Amino acid sequence: MAESMVDTFSFESGGVRNENSYAVVTGLFGQSLAHYLATKKHKDDPLLIQITFQSCFVQFLELVICSWTLPGDDANRVLAGTYERIRHGEAQAISGRWRALTSAYAHNHEESQLIASITPHLVGHFSNIMLAAGCSVAPEILYASVDKKLSDRIVLLFKLALQLNKIVMEEITSADLRIATVPFETTYSAEQMEDAYADGDPATGGVRVLCTTDLGLRRITRLTTSGENQWDDKLLLKPKVALKTVVDFMDG
Repeated sequence: MAESMVDTFSFESGGVRNENSYAVVTGLFGQSLAHYLATKKHKDDPLLIQITFQSCFVQFLELVICSWTLPGDDANRVLAGTYERIRHGEAQAISGRWRALTSAYAHNHEESQLIASITPHLVGHFSNIMLAAGCSVAPEILYASVDKKLSDRIVLLFKLALQLNKIVMEEITSADLRIATVPFETTYSAEQMEDAYADGDPATGGVRVLCTTDLGLRRITRLTTSGENQWDDKLLLKPKVALKTVVDFMDG
């Protein structure tokens, strides 16, 4: 995906070309990834852009899968906060049942309405990634191109995310399934994550995470409402990450 986008447009490297896009990318993915996007050459090796695209999709999927209603609105935040209080005050069977019923009745938006509200934001994020990486085309032309190339994929992923949302929020009440991601700048831990770009050699100590590229999954169960060992927390699937070492051999 990134390769086709890079082949379509020209790029300039060597520093920040679009301050607004650089600021957006910094807010989404952290200072390190934004810096590497702005300073590395991408025309012959679009890997870093591809990694950032993947991380953008990860953020999008996590948002949709974990949402109670329209992602980002006030009701979603209120319901999430309420559920956390219920989860810590009631038995698993009660909190799980409340979650399932509330989620089922809170999703009162048509799928087409949800897609229409989400797609422009995601297209904008991808456009900002390209601009932060030095794409020299006019922002409005780039946005239209990204929309044309990625809108079908966004719709497909959104529909899959809605299916996962229904499973996680409504169909499983005996435990809480939680999406697992890794914040950027976290120190790498092989027990909690997987290096998506390992070349056979294990990561050295102290290496930090650039971004999450693949979602992981946790299962959290409340065993008892009092005493010790109230919770059982298992990492079922490690999230995959790109480490800062991935840029070591990229042209600057």
